[in-house]
Amino acid sequence: MIVAQLSMKKYKKYLLGALFVVFPIILYINSNFYIKDVQWKYKDGFHIGDWVNFGDTDLQYRTIYSGKKAIAKIIFCYGNELIIENIETHEKGYYSNKG
Repeated sequence: MIVAQLSMKKYKKYLLGALFVVFPIILYINSNFYIKDVQWKYKDGFHIGDWVNFGDTDLQYRTIYSGKKAIAKIIFCYGNELIIENIETHEKGYYSNKG
């Protein structure tokens, strides 16, 4: 019984430690800092360009602009894949990390 309690305590300790390492990485990969720092190549769906490299004026918060018009929003970034959605039609677009 004592051995099982010790191993459960170790398990919880390691799980908590892993969360403290993995969670910040996921937050960074899904952040605008990471998305702006990477070159994105068109893969499928809604198209905003074959190669996309966001500047400060193109991406504000989670919205993608073409000139002054908002055209899409970022749904999620998995590190290697960026998912966007057309604001008007709700069509999803997929881009791959090529940077």
